[in-house]
Amino acid sequence: MAQQKKTKPTAKMTVPEQVNTDWSTKWWLVPVIIGVLIFATGLMNAMTGIDDHTATTDNPVVKDFSFGALFTNFNLGMYAPITWLGYAISHAMAGAQGKNPTPYHLMSLAVHAFNIYMVYRLVLKLNFQEKIAVGVALLFAIHPLQVESVSWIAGFSTPLFSMFYLMACLRYIEYTDAEGNRKLQFYALSTLFFVLACLSKSAAVTLPVALVIIDQWRKPNIDRTRQWLGYAPFFLIAVGFGLLTVYSRKHSGMNVGLDSGIEGIVERALVVGFTPVFYWIKTLFPYKLNIYYAFNEVNGSLPWPYYAACVSLVGTAFAAWYWRKKAPYLALGLLFFMANISVMLPFRPLGTFELIADHYNYLAIIGVALVLVSLWNAIQERYPAAAPIVRGVGYVWVGMLVLMTLKQIRIWKNTETVITNAIDNGYYQHGMMHFGRGLGYGDQGKTQEALQDFTKAIELDSTMKDAYKFRGSLYAQARRLPEAQKDLEKFVALDDTDVVVWHNLAMLYMNTNQTQKSLNAFNKTIALKPEAAVTYSKRAKLYEMMGDTARQQADLRKAKELAGSKKGGF
Repeated sequence: MAQQKKTKPTAKMTVPEQVNTDWSTKWWLVPVIIGVLIFATGLMNAMTGIDDHTATTDNPVVKDFSFGALFTNFNLGMYAPITWLGYAISHAMAGAQGKNPTPYHLMSLAVHAFNIYMVYRLVLKLNFQEKIAVGVALLFAIHPLQVESVSWIAGFSTPLFSMFYLMACLRYIEYTDAEGNRKLQFYALSTLFFVLACLSKSAAVTLPVALVIIDQWRKPNIDRTRQWLGYAPFFLIAVGFGLLTVYSRKHSGMNVGLDSGIEGIVERALVVGFTPVFYWIKTLFPYKLNIYYAFNEVNGSLPWPYYAACVSLVGTAFAAWYWRKKAPYLALGLLFFMANISVMLPFRPLGTFELIADHYNYLAIIGVALVLVSLWNAIQERYPAAAPIVRGVGYVWVGMLVLMTLKQIRIWKNTETVITNAIDNGYYQHGMMHFGRGLGYGDQGKTQEALQDFTKAIELDSTMKDAYKFRGSLYAQARRLPEAQKDLEKFVALDDTDVVVWHNLAMLYMNTNQTQKSLNAFNKTIALKPEAAVTYSKRAKLYEMMGDTARQQADLRKAKELAGSKKGGF
């Protein structure tokens, strides 16, 4: 009898028709507990000078909280009232002036922990095995790329919008599976969570694309017309919040369409193609992570890795199509990743310097993790003899990720550590890194170090007006008045609308007997802010020095009249 020909097993992943999705299983606790323990090491990290105060203690909506102001303001070019509500709760828990950073970190950690669980549930809902769901949730929980989103107080909007985003995905899947009245209930909840996600951060507008991808994976043969009618409200909401984001950026004075030195269609295309490959490499080898990355040209053009990245991107897309039946998770993971970073790709930046940023990966990393974990599992199934080695390599890699995450959390200890890390890795952002560290040194009373950094920032960008402002203030505190005067005059030459600088400059002139210059500066201050009682009071002192008693008395009366007003100061 002829022997039956043996067939070689394929790498296709076998997915059970039904998976255990009830609450009795406790495997989700593993990634949640590990993630919480790791990120709890950063609960005592300080507020950084990189937007943390601007987003919280200096945000009028947060420090003087009212529901009326919550929905009628912008901050840092964003419209994010739900994020500000989270900050306001932390601010109330943070004691006097809301400057204790721990409540903010606790809030972010709690949201991240819940997100880990929801990632686990989402992967199960996509009909993957539980071990795949646990693995994906674990990578989401502990990857070093997540540190910027979780440990950066100003980055809280990313975990928060992701929480509502994932809730919207889960409710949408339940909507597609439900019947009768519960179908409408789940759809309404999904829509509500999507709106809350957009009110937390506009990056949530990618959700409708993710829903299309999820439906194509789970229910490829259902009625497409009815399906697109279901998508329509989500896309309309996304367009609305997208337009609101453009408006909020312009309202805040940010340069929509900022090119950051990238010129021409070809160069822009190379940068866009390079960006996702850069993220994939950082996911596999999270080495030298920074608050800022630059697109570096060599001799006026982008170097060869940009071209190679575009070739790799096309090759990866072809591989996902070619193995769409044997390894369908490859296409699913890559599409989910691309959907979530699509609005972050540097087609047309909306006034920010971060054309590439770690926190853009917070949700997108789910797609890459799904590919890695599924592939790792499939290789073990296809090559059982090599399974122990493959499994061991995976465990070692995850162990290295944990160590690198712990290190990265320490890098986010304070302003000095996070910016020094970027500078040491060669990223200066045209002097902004030195400027940011100078602010941190100034807050710590390290005057000489702050002066050095502000000077370096000005050397790298002679138009950086705020570097002149803060260096001039430090010179004035050190009684180096000629240098202070020079810097403050340079600032007002670049920006003549800052009432505080004009007032300080007027005081400096008065203290150095430059009477006419002092009077001109006081007059400019009052022109910018007529209700500033302190300026009238100080100008009265100048008139006394000039022997002009009538104007002195008039200014004193005006100062007294304005003293009781809430607008009497700066």
